[in-house]
Amino acid sequence: MNGTIFDKAVPASVENLPLVDQHGRVVSLASLRGHTVVLADFLTLCQEICPLTSANLHRVVEHIAAAGQTSTIAVVEATVDPARDTPARLAAYQALYGAAANWELLTGTPQQVATLWQTLGVSYQKVPEDPGPPPIDWWTGQPLHYDVNHQDVVFVIAPNGHEVWVTDGTPNTQGTKPPSKLLIFMSDTGHSNLAHPANPSWTASDVEAALSYFVGSKI
Repeated sequence: MNGTIFDKAVPASVENLPLVDQHGRVVSLASLRGHTVVLADFLTLCQEICPLTSANLHRVVEHIAAAGQTSTIAVVEATVDPARDTPARLAAYQALYGAAANWELLTGTPQQVATLWQTLGVSYQKVPEDPGPPPIDWWTGQPLHYDVNHQDVVFVIAPNGHEVWVTDGTPNTQGTKPPSKLLIFMSDTGHSNLAHPANPSWTASDVEAALSYFVGSKI
């Protein structure tokens, strides 16, 4: 099982953050107590990594359903770009992959998002787009003027609210491709990551192995 096993309680200040999902509903980690939670950072306008992260996690969601564990395991991606990632945008992004009952995409205020990720030790930073013609937003068709650099981290949080597993690196989709609209949107770096993921890397199978270990049944 690729990744690090540990045991650390998520602080109440983070558990109780009232984030908002793709349907406009308030969701917190506290509201998911009793579930095993897969938590990853992302943004819908990422051109390098996040479409691959979501491809892997959507595959995990499908395998959770096949194992009959949809009611006990939640997969959550929380943004690092709250200024642009509105609930409507999150819903449009998820629709590209196919909706699933236990796959939550979350946003919040800039302060809420900063509290979440800084407390969990995940760094991110707003940066200008690279020189040259700006990328075009896959949803609105408008030019983009900034990006968000970020770590690529996936956690597993146990039903008792403790972080118990983490992996950090490039998602290796093992041949699974993001939706075509995002493939077109991805940069040359993104396509290189898809074809030849750099080490360290993680796969959907790594996440499923971690879930199987903590849940006690095969995912």
